Amino acid sequence: METEVKLAFKDRESLFSAASSDWFAAHCDNTDSKPLTLENYYLDTKDQLLCSRGAVFRKRHFVGEGTDSFEFTAKCVVSVTEGVHERYEWNVKSHDGKIDVEGFKSEASKQGDDPKVLEKLLSGISDSDIGVLCSNSFDRTTYEFRYGESVMEACIDYGEIKDSEGKTVDIICEMELELVKGTVADLEEAKAFIMSKTGAEPFDTGKFERTFRASKSGGSL
Repeated sequence: METEVKLAFKDRESLFSAASSDWFAAHCDNTDSKPLTLENYYLDTKDQLLCSRGAVFRKRHFVGEGTDSFEFTAKCVVSVTEGVHERYEWNVKSHDGKIDVEGFKSEASKQGDDPKVLEKLLSGISDSDIGVLCSNSFDRTTYEFRYGESVMEACIDYGEIKDSEGKTVDIICEMELELVKGTVADLEEAKAFIMSKTGAEPFDTGKFERTFRASKSGGSL
């Protein structure tokens, strides 16, 4: 089970000012992180069977200095409350970016969560059934963030969501705090601390939902 906080910032300047601030650095073990470009491709069947099961299936391409790799992820949301997201999440690295549903299930089932949940999400789906539903890309800089007795991964994400004609219709401008080790109470306190310093707001809508909406309706800007 994964637990994370999403915080929306009003613009690029306020997001990166937070990431470069002394108060943020005081909680970080690494302040010299380099950004990576993340290209996300959200996958589903033609009849959107995965969406109907409450699942998001994603292929992510990591692009950066010395980095060119892929990762497949399956997610199933458990709850979202005031920017705190709880979900099942399984991640499997890939060298070639080619989907292998059975291979994914085999590797992901070793990661600790109930394998029956994953099996139910992907039941009856083969490689040939899956195609790209929508996509986005953004730059991410990752820090190890400590608060209270807990360790979190702080991700600074900035990019654009485009519609099917290539027009920018929404902006990704947010910070994610994922609990690596510790308590949800510390995560909640870290959320409140960052909000008090920046004016950021809790964000309940994930990147997939925003991207899918843009691909269907032309977005929100």
